[in-house]
Amino acid sequence: MGKKLLSLFCLVSADVAAIFFSFWLAYLIRNDLLPHLFPRFNTVILLPFSTFTSHFYLAAVWIFMFAYEKLYTKRYPFWEEVKILLKSASLSFTFIMVMIFITRKQIRFSRTIVILAWILSLLLFPLFRYLTKTFLVRFNLWKKKLIILGVHQTSLAIIKSIRQNTTMGYEVVGFLDNDPQKQNKKFFGVKVLGAIKDLESITKKYQFKDIMIATPHLPRNQLKELLAKSEKLSDSMWLIPRSGDFITEGVEIEVIGQVLTLYIKKNLEKIWNILIKTFFDKVLTLILIILFLPILAIVAIAIKLDSPGPVIFTQKRIGQHRKLFNLFKFRSMYMNSEAKLAEYLQTDREAQRQWSEFKKLKNHDPRVTRVGKIIRKYSLDELPQLINVLMGKMSLVGPRPYLAEELKGKDEFIDMIIRVKPGITGLWQISGRSELPFEERNALDEYYIRNWSLWLDITILLKSLKVLLSRKGAY
Repeated sequence: MGKKLLSLFCLVSADVAAIFFSFWLAYLIRNDLLPHLFPRFNTVILLPFSTFTSHFYLAAVWIFMFAYEKLYTKRYPFWEEVKILLKSASLSFTFIMVMIFITRKQIRFSRTIVILAWILSLLLFPLFRYLTKTFLVRFNLWKKKLIILGVHQTSLAIIKSIRQNTTMGYEVVGFLDNDPQKQNKKFFGVKVLGAIKDLESITKKYQFKDIMIATPHLPRNQLKELLAKSEKLSDSMWLIPRSGDFITEGVEIEVIGQVLTLYIKKNLEKIWNILIKTFFDKVLTLILIILFLPILAIVAIAIKLDSPGPVIFTQKRIGQHRKLFNLFKFRSMYMNSEAKLAEYLQTDREAQRQWSEFKKLKNHDPRVTRVGKIIRKYSLDELPQLINVLMGKMSLVGPRPYLAEELKGKDEFIDMIIRVKPGITGLWQISGRSELPFEERNALDEYYIRNWSLWLDITILLKSLKVLLSRKGAY
């Protein structure tokens, strides 16, 4: 209980500090910077910053809103928490602006400062929270020991997600599984500590208080008994339903009368969402083309000087509704690339295996030019696809644009991904890029289509920048 209270105090303190810092920076910008840039701001006489801090009881508005969104009790993945923070902070500032207007205190409060503080808070809230949670995790104040019942693909995916979201504070102590062949073995570095029937004794030995049940295929009576036992032994408990095996998280809980149902989402097939995504794509693409014009020119000149052939390479890819389209890329290969590949595959078995599994070569690709190696590392060869987005053939974010031969014999995957436009980047890009097997890429594409939101596109684009800089999975 002491750790929980201390963690709560630290989180609330971090949020209050973010509010204070936002207003302080806003005051400095309004009082010291804007008058020099825009002389009209000199006409307003500002009160000292101490006047604003005397009304800092208004911070309770933010704290109440954050508490209502369970930001002090529920553990969210980082980007999900950022989304909730931005929404809550915006609602809080809107409420403050309305209250200032209703109480006629706009003379004492500068609306410019309030608006600036809101903009700054959108950056400072996530930053302060991330730093605070990182500190709490490092000193074991935010950690929760977790054990997972059942070892299979879904439970291993949970391990991966927990490790990608360290600020959630979960620490997986081990697995329990009834399969004798899995006993004492490690999966993703986590050991199988025993059988599920030993749950009570293992709970006492390892002192964990959180249980995740990933055994949905147990008979109904056994699962009911396991739930009852786990509830007695744990502070928190999760149950992964059967749908987790084939729909990932593309579902929402919906109660019809007294019946609990799982509503299967298809967000990117709804007309309103399509219109929002299309508008976002076109506006952002125009901005990106203007920003990248110098880079586009430099790359084009380098390709022309490096090897004979055209600067732009076009290739037929499968688009929305199975329609083929010409995908544009900067040419990164020699003109006789297919002959070079065939000759290389005949002499290298490891290359044959890589090509069979990934349709790419990791260590050495004889088809790639000197300039091609550089632009591929940083995905600069993909930049001409911005033209595909403007033409309406692609989206900034979406499923991978596949070659026709890549999808031969994989009809079970095609029906989902051809419902939407392919993307320059996507969940497959930020989750491993070329290192992901074909089946995992398609599972990510399915998740994206079912769970699309504008915020998901924004987070994927931001994460793509990190992937490009790290060059992980690029070859």
